[in-house]
Amino acid sequence: MSLRELFRHRDLFVGCIAIGRISRVKAHDTLAATLFFPLGDRSGEFLSITVQGYDYPTAGRCPALDSAGLCSIHATGKPDMCDAVPLDPLVRDSLQHRVLATRARGAGYIGADCIVAGTQGDAALLVAEGRIVDASARAAVERRRTAIATERELWGRAVFDSLHANSAQGTDALARIPPGGYATISIVPALLAIAGLSAACRELCVAYIASQMALIERNIAQAIARRHLNDRPVTQELRGFLASYVRASEVLIESPAALPVSSNRLREIAENYFSGL
Repeated sequence: MSLRELFRHRDLFVGCIAIGRISRVKAHDTLAATLFFPLGDRSGEFLSITVQGYDYPTAGRCPALDSAGLCSIHATGKPDMCDAVPLDPLVRDSLQHRVLATRARGAGYIGADCIVAGTQGDAALLVAEGRIVDASARAAVERRRTAIATERELWGRAVFDSLHANSAQGTDALARIPPGGYATISIVPALLAIAGLSAACRELCVAYIASQMALIERNIAQAIARRHLNDRPVTQELRGFLASYVRASEVLIESPAALPVSSNRLREIAENYFSGL
């Protein structure tokens, strides 16, 4: 998801920062320059720094599904990633056929058989000859990439720089992320970067934190009621998110002058990007 989408659905999805490790093969030069960050001196490897929804795996379903199993936000701001699936906006277009093949092999556990090679009746052909040929799928992928590129500028660079603040220690931590894997951290560093862009952005962040703290408390209470041992690591991480929100609230409400000052250009981009929420 994007931060804009998380702001819109702040009472539904718990947000976090996801840091992924991307190879040059998947990224390609064009995507690498607009979406990713270089992973230290490791030639050909990059980091993706995005935000995403975070939930208990034992919940077994997207929190946006209603009691009938249908998407409750389909007409009120469904995330761009939902429209882009089964394609992957973080992978260059010429390798999307590999993405589809991987998804097809892994879809058996939910009984899905909708991804097949070649043409099938009136079903949409998604990719051909290294291109995304379905217009709606291509538009969804581009919307997602545009959001990532915008947020890379608004807060991603600040988070990337903070990860390297401790020099070798930060670089080593990033290097421990396995190839193709990712790590999750609190979304607070992104919020602090956004809050410093304008007063309106700071108000958005304050409202978001209040909603997130209430949502996390509800989710933890539900997990405790489920009494599932596998929930414990997630509960521990969510409690860490709560603690980081408390500290962030103190800065945003009591010491806003401590926030970094942004340029007029970034302020204008942010207010346009987050307008209408």
